[in-house]
Amino acid sequence: MVEDASHVGAAIRRARLAANLTQPRLARQAAVSLSLLGKVECGDRVATHALLAAVSRALKIPVERLTGQPYADNHRDEQTHRAVEALRTVLRHYDLPGDVTPRPLAALTADVESIARMRRNAQYGALAARLPSLVEELTAASQLAGTTNAHHVFGLLVTVYHATHTLLHRLGYADLAESVEHHLAHAAHRASDPLAGGLAHWARVQSFQSAGDYAHGLRLMDAARAELDDTLRAPDEAAITVYGSLHLRSVTLASRAGDADTARSHLAAARDLARDLNTDHVHYGLTFGPANITTHEVAAHVELGDGAAALTAATGWAPPRTMPRTRRGHHHLDLARAHLILGDRHSCLNALQHAKHIAPQQTRLHPMVRETTSVLISLYRRSHPELSHYADWLGLTA
Repeated sequence: MVEDASHVGAAIRRARLAANLTQPRLARQAAVSLSLLGKVECGDRVATHALLAAVSRALKIPVERLTGQPYADNHRDEQTHRAVEALRTVLRHYDLPGDVTPRPLAALTADVESIARMRRNAQYGALAARLPSLVEELTAASQLAGTTNAHHVFGLLVTVYHATHTLLHRLGYADLAESVEHHLAHAAHRASDPLAGGLAHWARVQSFQSAGDYAHGLRLMDAARAELDDTLRAPDEAAITVYGSLHLRSVTLASRAGDADTARSHLAAARDLARDLNTDHVHYGLTFGPANITTHEVAAHVELGDGAAALTAATGWAPPRTMPRTRRGHHHLDLARAHLILGDRHSCLNALQHAKHIAPQQTRLHPMVRETTSVLISLYRRSHPELSHYADWLGLTA
């Protein structure tokens, strides 16, 4: 097998040399282990989210310069990427009079429900094809809405902006995704819906998370939960789902920051909230319940570098059929990383194949899938047809 030169470590090395930095100096500036940095650069160790954020910050470059996003050169996703320019245009027109006449509210509502399903199932190509026109139509509807249905129209915009944010983030257009976070917050405010506001905060923290600004992200999640405290006095499933999802976001932030105690605290709070839930529920596009708490626990152990604890936590994991493909697929990616931490290359590749089967486009577009696969290529150092086929499907150059 020809060694892959597209792994993140190679990009880090190129950027480091361009900045005229030695490995020891970059390790000091990024506050990461010199040994780990060396292994990442040569492709023998996966670059974690935290390491990526720290190194990009030290090099003063966007994380996407290291991950190579957006992956627009893969012909399998070419059409999906082409829709981004249309989205960019309609998002730019968010406060201007519409050029279209919106359909009746019932038809728009049905379309938005379809968009929400596509997001849950990681059908990004279908989302990209339908979102530009629907965003444009809902923007026009929001400007024409009377006082009677304005809250409903803005509630629909919340759902569509959430799907747009997910699409752009997954495709790797970070700056455009961040701009959508502000549109989402505005729509949630106009919807006069506290839970929509909670979703807006949940989405906004993605930018903090991607940048490695974990401390501010945790503060934002604390503030978001404080805004929803009143909803827990007589909570319904929707309130529990949104509030619990804010705790799960905090688990991710804390674990990437290396703060195991804070991650455990938020996991405990999430379990306490879910004590009366028999299964996972989806509200406002967020998933909360026993299975998704476990996926976050597994991911936290992986971010903290404990592959054995991650696999132990995953024992007996049985997601309900209603659990979105986005969550089930991501769980198998985290299992792949856990197996790789333990040196089990065979199980790592099997888990990556499971992720592909469950949510193919999400898997193909995920930078951590590409990085994990690239490290597998480096570790095998000989022909492996199944791995080569998988790398080709991802669009990795060897």
